Amino acid sequence: MGVKIRERKMASGDVAFYIDTYHKDFGRFSQKTGLQANPKNRKVFSQIKAEALEMMRKVEKDLQRDPSGVFSRKAMAGDDFVEYARKRAEKEHYASYMNALKRLVEFTGGSVSFKSLNSQWLERFKGYLLTVDGLGSNSASTYFIFVKGVIRLAFKEGYVSDDFVGKVDGIKKQPVERHVLTLDELDALSRTKCTNQMVRAAFMFASFTGLRLSDIELMKWEKIIIENGQYFMKFKQKKTGQFEKMPLCAQAVETLQSVQKLHAEYAPDGDERVFILPGRSQIGVILYEWGLRSGLSWRLHFHASRHTFASMALSAGTAFFTVSKLLGHRDLQTTEIYSHSFQKDQIEAVQGFPMLSPVIEPQAVTMLPSVIVSKPEQIVKLKPAMKPQPGSVTEALQAKGEKVAAALSLKQNAAGKYVFNGKEFTALELALEV
Repeated sequence: MGVKIRERKMASGDVAFYIDTYHKDFGRFSQKTGLQANPKNRKVFSQIKAEALEMMRKVEKDLQRDPSGVFSRKAMAGDDFVEYARKRAEKEHYASYMNALKRLVEFTGGSVSFKSLNSQWLERFKGYLLTVDGLGSNSASTYFIFVKGVIRLAFKEGYVSDDFVGKVDGIKKQPVERHVLTLDELDALSRTKCTNQMVRAAFMFASFTGLRLSDIELMKWEKIIIENGQYFMKFKQKKTGQFEKMPLCAQAVETLQSVQKLHAEYAPDGDERVFILPGRSQIGVILYEWGLRSGLSWRLHFHASRHTFASMALSAGTAFFTVSKLLGHRDLQTTEIYSHSFQKDQIEAVQGFPMLSPVIEPQAVTMLPSVIVSKPEQIVKLKPAMKPQPGSVTEALQAKGEKVAAALSLKQNAAGKYVFNGKEFTALELALEV
């Protein structure tokens, strides 16, 4: 039993690395690492060889633990990764997964064996995504995450011998504007004609529950329950796999009642699903036209309902932790991305800041100092005059200063100022000093 690295010189001058495995009961197994380098570039060659040796040590450990599992890869390694990824994408049926599959087919020409997969191949695929015309970095990041996830799954199932995915950095996403409907915009939508009433109801229901479209599509009537007069919905989140029991607000319940009436038209033969919806591309067209008619300046999309729910919940004073639970997030960091549209606390904070009195240009008269007031409504426009406005903060401070001067038996000098501790003060300055 043994594992070793074999170097094979290529016509290009590069050296390709192979892993040869031998076991007395299972025979011999030679597999490509997919790594190669030119010996003339000693630094790169050493790095690549070190990576190949690391792969060899991994196979060696696997061979000691489960030799039959290692040799089963011999048959599996020739299978097509693209077909494997296709089954994964079709099983989940997310639009982003199907789009990622299209890019994978374009890059590979429609086929690539598992034994050809390695960190260098993944780096090349990453570079390809970043150079596709019209493909934004966020979409490229999503597609890359999908492919990395499929490779990692293939490793767990034994199709790939090395878990190299972690060696390749992901594609950084750029901040995007998350569209949120105001209550007025949501109300305008509800009063605007929509060409598909079931899509309309699904969007409104999502706006008051925060559910993803994937959960809306799978929702069934049996999951709607009533406990002590409160409506709840029990479901398993498709994305996170978590089981939830969500309380429903009155508007969500009213929407469900309207959906029941629509079933005679949309599901005349009966259907366990709550919402009978068309395909996602058609949903997108329906929402776009609906938003356009209601006067929205941006393209309405289904996920805007989730953003809207989060914003309404936070605006209502709901704690971040509670909103996080309602949205089905695993951590608060995910919930915080919705706080961009929730600025109530921020607005209240800045409105509570003090304000300085306006700057007065130097004149021949005695100048009053800047006064900090506690609230905006207390702002007083100070004038270059000795008499402040009746009832103002300045008048109160000046009166206080005069009382302090009287209590200390201070007299005004020729300049009309009080001398205190060797310094000159107006009545207002004295009040602030003492």
